[in-house]
Amino acid sequence: MKVEKIIIGCILLTVLFYLLVNGQDNIESNRRELEKTQKKLRVVQVKINALDKEEEGVLKRIEAYDEKIVLTKKYINELTKGQKIKQSEIIMVSNQIRTTQDQISARQNDLEKLLINFYKERRIFSIEVLLSDKSMADVYKKSVYLRIVAQDRKRMIKEFSSLKQNLILQQKQLIAVNLQLIQYKQKREQEKNNLKDLQSLENKVLNKVRSEKTQNLTLENELKEAAKKLEKLITELESRRRERKLAPGTHYLEIMKGKLPWPYYGEVVARFGTKQDPKYNTKIRNAGIDIKTPNNANIKAIAKGRVVYADRFMGYGNLIIVDHSEGYYSLYSNLSEMICNVGTNVEQGELIGNSKGILHFELRSEGKPVNPLIWLSH
Repeated sequence: MKVEKIIIGCILLTVLFYLLVNGQDNIESNRRELEKTQKKLRVVQVKINALDKEEEGVLKRIEAYDEKIVLTKKYINELTKGQKIKQSEIIMVSNQIRTTQDQISARQNDLEKLLINFYKERRIFSIEVLLSDKSMADVYKKSVYLRIVAQDRKRMIKEFSSLKQNLILQQKQLIAVNLQLIQYKQKREQEKNNLKDLQSLENKVLNKVRSEKTQNLTLENELKEAAKKLEKLITELESRRRERKLAPGTHYLEIMKGKLPWPYYGEVVARFGTKQDPKYNTKIRNAGIDIKTPNNANIKAIAKGRVVYADRFMGYGNLIIVDHSEGYYSLYSNLSEMICNVGTNVEQGELIGNSKGILHFELRSEGKPVNPLIWLSH
């Protein structure tokens, strides 16, 4: 029975150690992500403050608000994750406290029994020394036994004291974690209010653009300028490419033309060619297609390739460009999150990011935009 208890105790200690190590890893990871996002939010706010003093740069202002909205949503998600970690920590510490209390109770019972027996034995031993006819050898054995019992008593008192100290520390930890959980909840509510204010400010700028002709024309020109900059980026990427190695019609994308998987299968709200931008209400040339998606929809690579760009790009928000070799590129923009880095090799169907309502998708051949609907599966 004692062996079984020891084995169970060892298993419980191993599980507890595993939970503590993993819990600390999660806490540290969450803390780093929160700090990183907070730093980005501060940088964007400085940018917004500077732009608010300018009369021009409508697109820059919208982009800055949009970037802060994306970061604020991410920060709220991280705070939610932090809340869950703290709730798990509270459960874990509460279980530790219960275990320690059980151990204290068991040690207290054992110690009480030991003390009662020890004082009884010592009293009897004193009488035996005076009145008993036992030999000196027997008396010596009894004295050795009592010394051993006394040592056990000291050890048990020390263990009992240590357990009591652990309990105090665990109770303090529980109070601290509960306070941290309250702080997470308060911060999350505060950021949710900040998000509403940001969305309201962005809508005011967008409504002004939609209603005022001058602002609309300014934005239209800025969007055209952003498209030119993207063309320049693709041209630069193309300039590094060597001559085509594959024979015409043998590239994977060419073989799969009309059968390629969609980055996200949804309603096409803006087709290839001239379009009325649903966000800015301006007429611009669409070098790709816009696909309606749920918020945080999983966006996947249409084919195997290498990520050559993963960052914000003026007029496109968070943008990922995948090089499929031989002059073929796929572009995914207006992302709420990018789940890949420059230099990463991705497989067909691999998750690369999340969308935030509308996914802008382009396909380029030798740097030139082609109609994605001809290449994607029908």
